[in-house]
Parts: sequence; C-alpha cells; structure tokens
Amino acid sequence: MINPSSSFPVFIVTDLDSAKVFYSTYFGFGVAFENEWYLHLVSESGVQVGFLLPNQPTQPEIFHRVYDGNGAIFSLEVEDADEAFTEARAKALNISLELRSEDWGQRHFCVKDPNGLHLDIVQAIEPTEEYRQGYDAE
Repeated sequence: MINPSSSFPVFIVTDLDSAKVFYSTYFGFGVAFENEWYLHLVSESGVQVGFLLPNQPTQPEIFHRVYDGNGAIFSLEVEDADEAFTEARAKALNISLELRSEDWGQRHFCVKDPNGLHLDIVQAIEPTEEYRQGYDAE
C-alpha cells in the first residue's frame, strides 16, 4: 500500500504573482518556495498549495495545460464560516456562492481567486439525521 505522509494540490495557472498576492493577503499563506515558473505556499496551520505556469519544458506534458476554472474545488476549512464570510464581503472578494448551510454537515461559501479557482470556505456543522449515518464509518 502507498502510505502518503502529506498532500497538496498544484494548479496550473497563468499568473503566479496574482496567486501569491491573493493567498497571502486574504488567507495568510506564506511563500515556501518560488522561482520563475512555480510558487509553493503554506498557511500558518500547515495547509499547502502549489501554482505552476503552463508549458514548462522541465515538466512532463501532462502538466502543461492551464487550469480552466472547472472540475476542481480547493476547500479551506475554517472555525467560523459566518465570520469568514463577513470578512470576505468586507474585503470585496469575488463571492461565487453565498453563505449557506448544507444538510450533509457544512456551512460554507465560495470565492473565486484571480486565476479562476473556486475556494470553498467550509465550517463543519452537525449534519441532519438523513446524512448522519454517512459519518458513522466503523
């Protein structure tokens, strides 16, 4: 069995500088590594994310295409989604899904970053009875 020790997404985007400014300004990420074609960020709590420019000759062909804004969600869990939503509104972030509670046990909203990536800002809440059994994995 393959036993991962850590995980982080890498998104292929066209603008590393806007990613760095956005994630450091609004989510407190710091630069762990940066060069002309790759940016790796880490939050104070240890959340990691990477950004890669497209068509890099050092990278395999499968890592050349730009993320098109569809088919991926980058979730960031928070202690208080209401407080985070208030802050996102105050900072005029691009809110793509209004704050809401879901029966499966999430209170969340989404913002869109400058490269078109949707961030799902999530707080775990108590699920309804219908979904509670799904959490009883034994």
